[in-house]
Amino acid sequence: MNRDDIEVTLLGRFEVALSGEPIAASAWSRRHAAALVKLLALAPGRRLHREQVLDRLWPADQIDTAIPKLHKAAHFARRAMGRDDAIVLRDQTVALFPDADVVVDAIVFERRARAALTQGDDQARRRAIDCYGGELLPDDPYDDSVTERRQHLAQLHRELLRATRQWSALVLLDPSDEEAQLELIRAHAAAGRRSAALRQFARMERVLLRDLGVAPSTEAMRLRDELLAELPEDRHPAGDRRRHCPRRLTVRPYGPPRAAR
Repeated sequence: MNRDDIEVTLLGRFEVALSGEPIAASAWSRRHAAALVKLLALAPGRRLHREQVLDRLWPADQIDTAIPKLHKAAHFARRAMGRDDAIVLRDQTVALFPDADVVVDAIVFERRARAALTQGDDQARRRAIDCYGGELLPDDPYDDSVTERRQHLAQLHRELLRATRQWSALVLLDPSDEEAQLELIRAHAAAGRRSAALRQFARMERVLLRDLGVAPSTEAMRLRDELLAELPEDRHPAGDRRRHCPRRLTVRPYGPPRAAR
């Protein structure tokens, strides 16, 4: 790494490293200083018009009130990073390290993910997956300005996992992903683990009913029935045995038998 290289980490955590040395988290005690760096790091060319910054960071303030707050946030951001050129306000523009080499992990991941998905190169897809360090700015879950970008990057990550058939990883991220669940069920069945396949189906069914209020698809039910047909009755999961057992009857002294509740 060259002396002037700067790395900004936004996936999984927020961190700035100068020449390979991370800045201590305690240096970001001023919330708006960190927010300004995060905002600019995600902006095209790491720069925004001053009014865009004011609208995002101080939306309720009049411009005369917000401008001093911007200068104050820029001052504390420079102090945290120990560089006068860290935040530059010039000609109505606010920029992050405008004259330095800066690597922003979220930008790198997005660029590599798009290229890998377009090219159809499996190795490139896996390299892009390795760049995804986690959810974008997880410590800012209620920041509306980040939500759309966070969802977009997460979707790219899921597309890469799907393209590389990493079904277990997809199910960990989203247990209600029926396609990924069905692929795991098929993998169990292909390996001769039919009981494991049925247990996987039962877990999927519970998640779909609990989280989405829907039953498994027709395709999923057909796959389950095929698996059940290949197992001896005494090896069926308990829940499936109950589905196929007749309801017990109680006998009253007078009248026809009545099904027990």
